This record gives sequence, structure tokens and C-alpha cells, in this order.
Amino acid sequence: MLRGRSAAAAMRSATTYEAWVEAARDWERATGADRWADEPESPHYHQELIRDQLDTLRRLRAAGEVEALLDHLHESLHRNLGDLGASELYDRTPLGTKHLIEEYLRETEATIEDLVASPFPGFGPDQKLAVLTRAVGNFGVSALLLSGGATLGFYHLGVVKALWDAELLPDVISGASMGAMIAAGICSRTDAEMDELFADDVPDLERVGLKLADLATLRSNRSLLDPAVLLRTIERNCGNYTFEEAHARSGRTLNISVSPTRTRQKPRVLSHLTAPRVLVKSAALASSAVPGLFPPITLMRRARDGGEEPYIGTERWIDGSFGGDLPMMRIGRLHNVNHFIVSQVNPHVLPFADANRRSPSGLAVRLATAPLRRPAVPVLNAASWATKGTPLRKSLNLLLSLAEQQYGGDIDIYPRFEASMYLKMMSNPSEAELARFILEGQRATWPKLAMIRDHTRIARCLTRCERALRAEIQA
Repeated sequence: MLRGRSAAAAMRSATTYEAWVEAARDWERATGADRWADEPESPHYHQELIRDQLDTLRRLRAAGEVEALLDHLHESLHRNLGDLGASELYDRTPLGTKHLIEEYLRETEATIEDLVASPFPGFGPDQKLAVLTRAVGNFGVSALLLSGGATLGFYHLGVVKALWDAELLPDVISGASMGAMIAAGICSRTDAEMDELFADDVPDLERVGLKLADLATLRSNRSLLDPAVLLRTIERNCGNYTFEEAHARSGRTLNISVSPTRTRQKPRVLSHLTAPRVLVKSAALASSAVPGLFPPITLMRRARDGGEEPYIGTERWIDGSFGGDLPMMRIGRLHNVNHFIVSQVNPHVLPFADANRRSPSGLAVRLATAPLRRPAVPVLNAASWATKGTPLRKSLNLLLSLAEQQYGGDIDIYPRFEASMYLKMMSNPSEAELARFILEGQRATWPKLAMIRDHTRIARCLTRCERALRAEIQA
């Protein structure tokens, strides 16, 4: 017992993934979690089905029965086959799950790679590509969603770094508010630039985005903070690219949520598909425009002559968290995403996250606000209806949209909550504070890496093989 507590403490205080893994292995041995992984039985998945699938794959692969293999994969490839996606399968050990599940995933990946790499009569590159393209469409892909959270959004950098180092960063990334600024910087960089960004413990980023507006700006914008300073910071960190240009240079699919200021306008998800010529810096600025702190923003796009011009000039947009902190439905439709990894740091969500419900600070906030949470939506609905035609209604509608949203995905990553976080929400972080944000983001992600790796393994294999085969055919 003492050894287990010591190993758990070492995991919580680890400063590198290697140190965390060593402590996690020690914890597994001390608690018997390694023995649990060896035993295939569990009430949380269909063990017999997975064993049968594994045996069938091995038999058909050994016999070289290509057509039977293709039929079998077409029928059996499913993201949650036999409840493989159950989160309970990853509660007992931080380093993985049942070895039977890991065997099945390895065999499936090896089978797909063999079918692509090996020559088979009557099954050439074009036929293989058609099968892979259909399989990718059927199976779906994963996305990383970065929530809003003001300065707390710098935790997202640690999440992204942990995923990047593990080669598990999804190609589809969405952000709202501060999450949009982080997503914009990530999706505007090439792979080499990403390696360079995370080469040091503290990335070389411009951090000074918050500055009190001068009196003239305050009068004209009716906002406390200077949007010009924030825009310069965003541009230094993500460049002057359009969504289309950012996608072309990085290969990653950027999505940014913006919320409308007009009652009958709808929230939007901007991407290279929906707004190819819109400037990423403009979208990130609009998505970060918290009412009262920053003025509503007119989106800008690349003009045909290379300059800049308004995009939907009659509309102005505000913080994306109000209308779509995690726009899963829209992103699913746009990019064939059916699996969502969420990095959540919104201050009105963190205290209620399962990961933080037992911490002293999280418990205190939960108790203090418990009487308000359940009735919030009907009360806000009634208040919005009662204030129709008054200036107050817009503010109530913003609160209502926050209360009605879903704030979790298939895999949720939360930093450890402390009430002192709130004191740093609207300040420019120092270099030491940025390093702390990043480390805590990594620490929150490391225990999720095994589940992310397994949940995305087949989709990553299909996408990787499809791209390699497409490049080979084009060459």
C-alpha cells in the first residue's frame, strides 16, 4: 500500500513522460494492475467476440485469403466493436488495458498494412486505394477540441505537446476563444516548425496579448482591453495565413468557433472548407472577443488583389465559447469526425469535472454553486422570454447558450483544479507561469495517452496507409 501511494505521488510530480511511465509501472506492480491486464475477463467489453475476431484475422492472414480478409474487415471494422471504447477498460491501469484488446488492435493494424504493402493478383494499387478510402469514410477520424478559458488556455499547449511527442496529435483541431488562438498557432505550423516549437520546455511564443485600452480606444470600442495588442500577438504566433493557406502548409485542419452578435444569426465554425479566404488571425481574434473586455470583431479575408477586406461586412462576431465551445456536431459533419478528444479549461466547467470533484478547491466550488446549476436553464429561458425587446435579453441569451452546451467528449483532459487559477485568468503569464501551464497540461494528458492511442489506432492506420498509397500512385 505504501509503495502504491509513493508511486502515485511520483506520477503526479513527474516532469517528463519517461519518469511518469516509470512511476506508473511501479504503481501497476504495487497495486496488481498488471495482473488485471493479463486476465482477459471484464464485464465492460465482449471478450469472446474480440477473441473470435483476433483468431479469424490471424487465420485468414496466414492463409493469404485476400478476398475473405477484405470482407471480414469490411464487416467487422467498427470503432466500438464489442465495447472496446468503454472508458472503464482504462480505469485500472494508466499504461493501457487488457492485453487481449491490445493484441487485437495490433493484429488489425498489421493486417491492414500487409494488404496495402503486399502484391496480390487482381488487387492492385487503385483497387487498394478505393478500399482504403471507403474504409476511412466508414470508420471516421478523431478531432482535438480546445475549449475557451482565457489565460488558462495555455494549459492546451501542454496537452498538444504531450500528444505531439507521442505522435498522437489528431489532424483535425478545433478551438474557441483562447483555444482558438492555440489551435491557430498549431495548425499554421509545418511539422518541422512544430518540432522547433516544442524543442524547449518553454515554447518561444508571444505572451503579451492583454493590455488595458487607452481612453480613446475605451470610448470608441466600449471595451476594457485593446484588441490591436491582442491581434499583434495572435499574428506573431500564427502568421498571416488564410484557413486555406494554413491547411496547405501544415496538413492540419483548423476549425475556429465564432458567436454572432445579432439575434437571428447562428454560430459558425470557420475552416478551409467553410471560409477558405478568411484570415486565421482575424478568426482567432473574433473567437476571443469576450463582451465587455474586447469589442465585437468584423472578420477579414484575403482580397483577390492580395490585400485584406471584410468578410460578411454587415456582421460582427464575439467569443466562440458562447455559441460553440465544443462544436462537435458541425465538425463531425464537415470532416467525418466521430471521436472527440477534449481539452477543457473553462473556469465554469473545471470544478465540476470528474477528475477534480474530490479536490478541496473543486469540492468547495461545487458545493457553493450546486443550488444554481440544475435550475439555471429554465430560469434563463424564462428570463430571456420576459426581457424580450430589452437590452438585457442579449446578455441573458449569452448566459443561456453557455448553460445549454455540452462540455465533454469521448476522452476528456482536465488540468488539476485549484481556486487560485481564477486569479491568473486575465493576466499575461510570465515565462515561469507559462512553463507551469505547459507541464500541468502534459501531466493531465499522460494518463490518457494509452486510451487515445488505442481508440485512434485503426483510424490512424487507415489514414496513414491511404495517404502513402495515394502518394505512390501519384508518383
